[in-house]
Amino acid sequence: MLGSTFVYASASIVIPFRFAGCRTATSFLLNDNAALSRSHTFRPLAMAFSEMNINSTVSIQQEKLLPYEDSSHNSATIKIPIEAEHDDKILYHEEFSTRFANTVNALKEHDKSSVWVEVPMSRASVIEDIDSLDLGFEFHHTEDKIVKLNAWLRDDIVSKVPEYATHHVGVGAVVINSKDEILCIRELRKNYHPWKIPTGLAELGESIHSAAEREVLEETGISATCQDILSFRHTHGMANGRSDLFFICRLIPEEDDDGNVKAPTPQACEIAEAQWLPLSEYRDMVDGKTEDSKGHPVMTFVMNHIFDKGIRISSKKVNSVVPGRRPTPLYFPEIDDTDH
Repeated sequence: MLGSTFVYASASIVIPFRFAGCRTATSFLLNDNAALSRSHTFRPLAMAFSEMNINSTVSIQQEKLLPYEDSSHNSATIKIPIEAEHDDKILYHEEFSTRFANTVNALKEHDKSSVWVEVPMSRASVIEDIDSLDLGFEFHHTEDKIVKLNAWLRDDIVSKVPEYATHHVGVGAVVINSKDEILCIRELRKNYHPWKIPTGLAELGESIHSAAEREVLEETGISATCQDILSFRHTHGMANGRSDLFFICRLIPEEDDDGNVKAPTPQACEIAEAQWLPLSEYRDMVDGKTEDSKGHPVMTFVMNHIFDKGIRISSKKVNSVVPGRRPTPLYFPEIDDTDH
């Protein structure tokens, strides 16, 4: 049969079949071990089936593996169903443990590098069964109500599965209007300075520009358009032990025809006060020239050595060479087109 594979171990033959994108396998246990050892070679599959039907000394025990799907990077994924059918014994402890171990062993025989298991919260009890098998599974991450475990199957190479969510992406917004005022906030908690620029974390799938615009709108009620990035810093050991990439962006607020901007409105439960502050007053504060501030080294450098000198990090959407992947922004120092 095309694509079938024999795995000989303890006088059993495992024959995997593919059905509609998933895979199952049937294991035939031969009682006539002596006859099998004398043959040294496997006879054609049709002949083997014929002999099984004729020879009364051969019994057949049929046993399915758990369904799995091929995943990226030569891995496979086993998905535990949220609810089992009334006649499905997949979640019975003894039945599940046997089928799970057989599935992992079969994937290893097929040279899979790793195997993932997706366990819904409603079936968390099977995690104890998986752990008791001691197959090398570890927690990797969670999404919504799904726990994802992973085991590396290769012995000759160390695990290539990366850690999950190594970084947070934060944004800070330098919003300056035409009257030389900068948008500042005072948070309800943890105020290290009298005033600060609006900041926050980017959401999953959100661009840096969009995150900066959203945070400004949420924290102050001011609509502003992100123009470019001034700088970014890379910090480690932040929330939950993760690293942090923090991008400081320049935004232009919406103004009427007379150059007026609306008064900011502080976000409830997060922001104590929001205000347009004279830019000169903000500079004195971050430079440590006021009695209530010891200075802000990052913002001092950004304002004096980047903002004032017109240094910018621009972006341009470019197409990906990976089929099906959406265009992504490419960030680069601002280019003077007169040089080309």
